[in-house]
Parts: sequence; C-alpha cells; structure tokens
Amino acid sequence: MLKFFQSAILESRFRFYLFIFAALFFSTGAAADKSISIADIEGKKYVLIDELIDVFSIEHSFDPVFQKGRLYYKSHYMVYKTGYSCTIIDNSIAGSDYPVIRWKGGVYLPLDLARILLENFYNREADVVKGKLVVKQDIQNDKKTPVKDRIPDKKEKIGFIIIDAGHGGKDPGAVGKGGVKEKTITLKLARKVEALLIKRKVNAKIKLTRTADRFIELADRAEIANRELKKDTNGIFVSIHVNASISSRISGFETYFLSQNPTNEEARKTAALENNVVILENPGSGKKKYGDVDYIEALMMTTQIQKESSFLADSVQKSLDKKITEFKSRGVHKADFFVLRGALMPAVLVEVGFITHKKELGYLKTDKYQEKLAEGIVDGIISFIAQYNELID
Repeated sequence: MLKFFQSAILESRFRFYLFIFAALFFSTGAAADKSISIADIEGKKYVLIDELIDVFSIEHSFDPVFQKGRLYYKSHYMVYKTGYSCTIIDNSIAGSDYPVIRWKGGVYLPLDLARILLENFYNREADVVKGKLVVKQDIQNDKKTPVKDRIPDKKEKIGFIIIDAGHGGKDPGAVGKGGVKEKTITLKLARKVEALLIKRKVNAKIKLTRTADRFIELADRAEIANRELKKDTNGIFVSIHVNASISSRISGFETYFLSQNPTNEEARKTAALENNVVILENPGSGKKKYGDVDYIEALMMTTQIQKESSFLADSVQKSLDKKITEFKSRGVHKADFFVLRGALMPAVLVEVGFITHKKELGYLKTDKYQEKLAEGIVDGIISFIAQYNELID
C-alpha cells in the first residue's frame, strides 16, 4: 500500500511539473490568439476602437471638439479623424473605402484600417475568422512581412481636384487701390479654373471650396479636400491668392508648397500675411487648431507629399510663366501656410500677382488677364496629373 501511495505521489508530481513546463513553453512560444468583434453598420464592416484598446493594450487620446484621435503602441502610432476615410500610420497614409465614424456613443474604425493598424503595431498577421478580427500570436510570424510593407503606398491615380478661392465673407484678404478685394479676384479665378478644367475634359472630380462670397476657416479648406480621399483615390489641392507688399514696386506671380522652413524672409512674410486670417476665426479655436504640434507634424509628415507638392508647384509655375508675359515669374518657394497644413495630398498655394502694384492690379481686374492666369494654372495641373499618373502605372 505504501508503494502505491509513493507511486501516486511521484506520478502527480510528474504531472504537475509537466504542466508547469508546458505552460512556460507555450507562453513563450505560442500564446493564444487575440481577437475583437466586427460590427456591421449599414452594410459596412467596422471595429470599435474601445475594444481595440482593451484587448490589445493600446493607448488612446481623443479630442471630442475636433473629432480626431491618436492610437499609440510602443513606437507606433495612428492618427485618425471621424469623417475621414484615410489615416496616418507610422508616417504613411492608409486609406479605406469608407470613413471612421461615431456611432451609438463609440468611435468605429473601418475593418481594413483596423487590420492594417494591428499588423503594423504587432508585426503579425491579422485575419477575419468566424466574424472576428484575429491577430496571430505565434512569434514565428514576426519575420513573415516587414512592417514597412504592411501599409500600402499612397500612389493612387488623381481622382479629384480641389480649387480653393482664398479668403471670402468677412475676410476680404488684401485690398488694393479703389477698394478692390483679394477675395473677389480669387473667386472669379477659381470659377474660371473650374470651367476650363471641365472644358478640357479632365478625368477627375472638380470641386471648389467656396462658390460664393462666404467665410471658411483655413483648416476647414484642407478638410474639404481630405474628405474626398478614398482607398483608391488621391487628389490635388490648389489654393489661389493675390499677394500684397508694403512696396508698390513689387510685382509678379509665384507658387508655394508647405514647409516649416521658409525659402527666405519674403516667403515667411507672405505666409504670415495669409495666415493672419485666423484672428477672424472662432475665438479660442485658432491656437488649438494650428498649434497642435503632434497632429500637425503627423499631417505634414510625409516627405513623399512634400516632394509631390514641390513637383506640382513647379508644374504650375512653369505653365504660368509660359502664359504670362506682362509680369515676371518670382519662382517656386516654400513656407508654412496654414491653409496647406493637413492636406494629405499634393497641395500648393498660387499667388497670382500683387494687388499693391498699380499696373498689375489693373490687369488682375480684367477677365482677359484672369483667363490667361486660369489657363496657366490649368495647364500646370494637367501636366502634373499626366506625369504623376504615368509614374504609377
């Protein structure tokens, strides 16, 4: 009987140690998969961000005023905004066919974006299994696909063109002799550019940020453009302005793209002049909208967008230079224009002339000269699109 009990004790100890060994082995080598529910909202597949955070131990911050959020995990991050179909994940743009939404008190991420996020954050495959989004926890999966390859390149063909008429409403912009307002010239020019793009049968959706004399905040102009972005659709943003100077002898046209490092002091002053409109925006909102460093850096992040914007600026400026003989080209420059911040696509600001130069103002007021300017801008846009689309075919 004693031998029986000794044998039973030894066997139970063996089983116990075997269990401990197995638990340690499997916990370090093949942990259980993690999964979250998939919601069907109006026929589209979504994932609740709160569940994503809880299950995968992801940190999260959300601004309910501006409806933007940021997800963090170790050195990875995602920036999203409700109503947008594109997000930024680790300095790259990832898009969906439908937007991030607020629904029944929660914020929901499109399934395809949730999948890209998890694969990028964890460097493991994420699959849909039995109505759930599952992340494989086997460490052997870690080396299957490099992180950089998990986010698709933002290289879709240009599917839309946003033409932004600077200023408007309570913001007249620069004012020239005789009370001529910048906002009036820019709207006329924007309409001419739109009409010409339609006439030239450009294969893209064309949209104006404003079609009448109304005030639009600077940040909202880029939002109008970003809301057009989809998984398979990129676009361009062209903001039209008229320059001003304390010197009545300065004239000419120039094109800018976004950079926090202005080309020169003149470029910095031009940006400051155009950015001054923030004093007319909702009290208290300006500082937060344009001073949120993390968010703005994330939106400005891509050197790819900056390169494409530089390419677009060069194309527009060269085309204007061919059309306009009355005044000299002032070239392509870079500066920190608030209206270009946050545009997740090639974006430029065109200063078509100086409202403070008597002779140039005389030209800027005429339909004939405005048509020449519009032709130059359109030629530049068409040239850019042709070369851009050719590069990605």
